[in-house]
Order: sequence, then structure tokens, then C-alpha cells
Amino acid sequence: DLTAVLATEGGDTFLALYPVGEKEKFSLENERSATEVLERVRPGPWTVAEVRKSERRRKPPAPFKTSTLQQAGSSKLSLPTWKTMKIAQSLYEAGHITYMRTDSTNLSNDAMGDIGRLVEAQFGKNYHQPRSFTAKSKGAQEAHEAVRPSSVALTPSDLAGQLKGDDLRLYEMIWQRTVASQMAEAVYDATSVDIISNGVTFRATGQVLKFDGYMRVYLERGDDDPEEVEGLLPELSEGQVLNLEELTPEQHFTQPPPRYTEATLVREMERLGIGRPSTYAPTVQVLINRQYIRAESRRLFVTPRGEVVTELLETHFPEVVDVEFTARMEEELDEIAEGDKRMAPMVSNFFGSFSAHVEEQKDKMSRPERPTDEICPDCGRPVVKKFGKHGLWFLSCSGWPECKWSKQLDEAGNVLPDPEGTGEECPNCGSELVAKTGRFGPFVGCSNYPGCKYIKKEPPKETGEICPDCGEPLVERRGRFGPFVGCSNYPKCRYIKKDPKKKTSKKKSSKKKTSAKKTTGKKTAAKKKAAKKTKPRKTTPSTAAPEDPSPAPTS
Repeated sequence: DLTAVLATEGGDTFLALYPVGEKEKFSLENERSATEVLERVRPGPWTVAEVRKSERRRKPPAPFKTSTLQQAGSSKLSLPTWKTMKIAQSLYEAGHITYMRTDSTNLSNDAMGDIGRLVEAQFGKNYHQPRSFTAKSKGAQEAHEAVRPSSVALTPSDLAGQLKGDDLRLYEMIWQRTVASQMAEAVYDATSVDIISNGVTFRATGQVLKFDGYMRVYLERGDDDPEEVEGLLPELSEGQVLNLEELTPEQHFTQPPPRYTEATLVREMERLGIGRPSTYAPTVQVLINRQYIRAESRRLFVTPRGEVVTELLETHFPEVVDVEFTARMEEELDEIAEGDKRMAPMVSNFFGSFSAHVEEQKDKMSRPERPTDEICPDCGRPVVKKFGKHGLWFLSCSGWPECKWSKQLDEAGNVLPDPEGTGEECPNCGSELVAKTGRFGPFVGCSNYPGCKYIKKEPPKETGEICPDCGEPLVERRGRFGPFVGCSNYPKCRYIKKDPKKKTSKKKSSKKKTSAKKTTGKKTAAKKKAAKKTKPRKTTPSTAAPEDPSPAPTS
């Protein structure tokens, strides 16, 4: 493509592009043809051939439902879907918003009246335009209202003292979207200008906002709306001569579809009818927690574990992983809810056939293994590519377990470098100790593994504190329940430093209030129960130690 930077006599600049339109999209086949056009148009003159203007209107988006709330939380606030729902849950429990698991975009008449009065008071009557919305998603049940503020009169600034950080940002977004849904359309002029130089037409496009309407409150690019209003073009007229500031050729390549974000994945799940508002965020979180996908710069990437699991499921359970399966299941559940089907026969039929299929396939499924062109350097047998239990591929001799040669691969499938020697000798077998990386991080172990499974334990780091029981230094340790501080003289001294307990004054006061409500006839029994509750219990001294907290060595 060719991009021309043009300027008016007054100094206003704008961009014009060639080729123009879909028919001419591939007219510049190679660098040579682009150079020919460039040399042809460079001398000019550059003249405005035609100016076209048309008024366009842009409607506000509907109030939030669960899926669009999660999408906007991701694209506008950079929140993962689970966190958006967690914050929405806390806002709902505090009485600030309506129920947040809904596939409805409806607003009650009372809410629409409150919003209308607020819009007219704050922005004027010309900004108010009542409208109703209906859900367009597949299988929408619309059992609840849209996600909206419980009271639209409670503005984000009113809650600034109660809500902080992401809580306030999410409430503000919900408030803005709800108010915007009852405001007038935005109006703008779409302008298209054709400029000719030596018979070659370039085109400049732009949009000029005439009336902001709902955009005065809420503007979003992405999830539900078309692209935002473009930049301004200077006033141009037919026959006007322009100055060429710069002319540059640019090569464009066909781009693959962008990777999913959490927002676009939820949108696709909704489009396909997979799941319900309450299951969108948990489904995405399960995929991440099980390491089937990973998030990087908000984009979702499939991991080797995810690829292997998908391949096995598509091979052995194609009906279950079909994208239509969940949608069909949801439809049947809807029919049960409406009384058109009975639940027990439907569940029995599915469970019976699925259980039989699992029994049939379980002996056919095995850990994936793929052939390679490599030969084992130890025994000369072929090398195969196996999928490890920690979610990565590795190279192994096909003669295993007789030959134990193997090489670990990284996530991209490249061979990891050999472990670097430390110059130390293994105290068990005399082989050299090497620096390795395991599933719990870097460590130093014997190079003769698996023949020798020695792992060097680094001395624990001292905290600068003294053990109150034996006077030895306290050190940082890690056990099966996480990091802790304990005595360096373990196991002779089993002292473990405990974190201070949280105060429970609120709970005590609530118990007093509850007991005060009891009737006079029950006072004696209440006192006896209280006496039993306050009976002193045997306490365990702080020096009592649990099992050995030190981690088991891993290879």
C-alpha cells in the first residue's frame, strides 16, 4: 500500500491511502508495481476530486449481563473473569448492584424511570431516550434483570469513600453503562475524500462528532460496539490543491486470527451456547488452573498439556468434546425445567452410554509417544518423543527401562542444555554434582541420576532471631503447608514461630447480642451453656512441633 501525508495551505495534515476499495486491494502485486505508482504520483498536482459526507448514528450498548460484564472487565479494566465475578459478588452482597449472574439485559420500569430523571437532571432532556433491550444470546433464560446499580442515584463519587481500587472501578463501569443505555444516540458525520494525482486516486476517511449523546458517559471499543470515532479531517472542497508532505510504500501481510483473550473466549462460549452465566468464569479458570492454557499479555496460549489432552479426548471421546454437546445438553435441561422432559430418564440414558464408553476406551488410552529420526547415543536404539507427567515432552530411548537415556525438552520442543557441573563431588557415589531445574525450581543433584538420587540441601537462611526454647538461631524453612520459621536445632528442638492470631472481638460482641435476645425462661440454661463453653481447655505449648516439615527431595 502507499500512504500519502497531505497538507492544506493552512498547514492541516491528514493521511490518504492507495489502493482504494476492495476491487483494487491487490493491484500492487509486488515492489516493482508499487515503485512505478509511487514515481507516477509523486510530482503531483494533488487535487481533491470528490468530498462525500453522510450522517451516521450510533446506539448505546445494552446494560450488562454476565458475559458482557466479564468481557468489559477484561478489555477495559484488565481483570481476569474470575476476579470480575468475585468483585461483582461483593458489590451484590453489599447491596450496591443487582444479581450478577444473568443473561438478561432488561431493566425494570422503576429503574428506567430513575435513570431517566438522573439523565435529564445532569445532562438535559435532549440526552434522555428511553429504550428496552432483549437478550440475543442462544438459550437466554432472562430470569433476572440486567446487572445494574441497585440505586442509580448512588453515583461512583458517592461511593468513593466506601469502595476502593478495582471495586470502585467496576461499580463505575456498571453505573456508566446502565445510565448510557437510556441516553440518546451519538451523531457524527462520516467523511470520505478522493484525491487524484496523475490519474491515481487516493482516499482519506474520517468522522466528525456532531452530538456526543450517550458517549458523554460511556465509551468502549471492542466487546459490543463498533470502532470508536476516527480523527478529524480538515475542511476540504472539490478542486482544492494540496501539498505532498510524505509518500511511503508499506507492505502488508495476511494476519492469522488473533488469539483469544478471556473476554473473546467468553463471547465465543456464549455464541455457541456453551455454559451459562454462572459457569463462564469458572470454566476459563479451570483451564488455567489445570495448565491446559496460559495467559500472556492477556492472550491465551494452549500449553503442551492442553494439546495432548485435547488430542486424546478428540480421539476417544469425540461426541463429548463436540462444541455442540454442551449446547444440546443445555437445551435438554431447559426442556426439563419447562416440564417438557423428565430428568431421570435423560440422565440415566446419558450416564449409561457414557459409562460404557469410558469402560471401552480406558484400556485404549495411553501416554502419548511419537517416533523421531534420532538414535540413542548409549545403545543405538531409536529415540522416541514421550509426554512427561509434568506436562512437557522429552526424548527417551525406545529401549527403556533397559536403557535409561533421556533428554528434556522445553515448551517449544527444543532440547534443554545439559546440566552445568558445579565442581563438587557427590558424597554418595563420587560423581559430579550438577545444577538442575525441577518442578519446584532450581536445585543441585547428582549427575548419576537415576542411579544416584542424591540432592544437595542448601543451609536454611537465618532470620536474626533467637529460639526462645534453646537459644539457637531461628531459620526460614519450607514444609508441606508452605514457608515457616523454626529452630535451626531441629529435630532436637521443635520450636516453630507462630503468627499472631487475629482478633475476634466482633464475633464475641455478636454472640452477646444474640444471647441477650433469649427469653427470661431460658436464661438459666443459657448461663449453664455459657459456663460449659468457657471451661478452660488444655493448651498445647508453642514448642510442640508437627511432623518433620522439611521437604522430601525430588529428582
